[in-house]
Amino acid sequence: MARDQAALRIDRLRQVRERHGWSQRELGRLCGIGEAQVGKYESGENEPTATKLKIIAEKLDVSIDYLLGTTDDPRPPLSPGELNADERDLLNTYRNDGWPGVLHMGADQIAKQLPRPKVSG
Repeated sequence: MARDQAALRIDRLRQVRERHGWSQRELGRLCGIGEAQVGKYESGENEPTATKLKIIAEKLDVSIDYLLGTTDDPRPPLSPGELNADERDLLNTYRNDGWPGVLHMGADQIAKQLPRPKVSG
């Protein structure tokens, strides 16, 4: 492996696999690789190809960056289709106006959901 490439964090691979309650055999089956190959990845004997690493990360529901140790956040990145319109509005408001904008937006949403007072006449 070239020195400028990130190496698989074998501790994280094993930890996340075990958190799912999967054996090396089960992870291998889910990813289309052999149990022995998973063992070699976890021992540091072999590095997965980019394609296999992507499949492993998807099956374990973590980001590739987490498995490589370039981030401590295990969550995979969101794809555009995973956010609904309200979530996109919230994110855009935060990016444009910061927390004050988000608070104002939240107050507006709460006001819309409150029951309107009855007018007696």
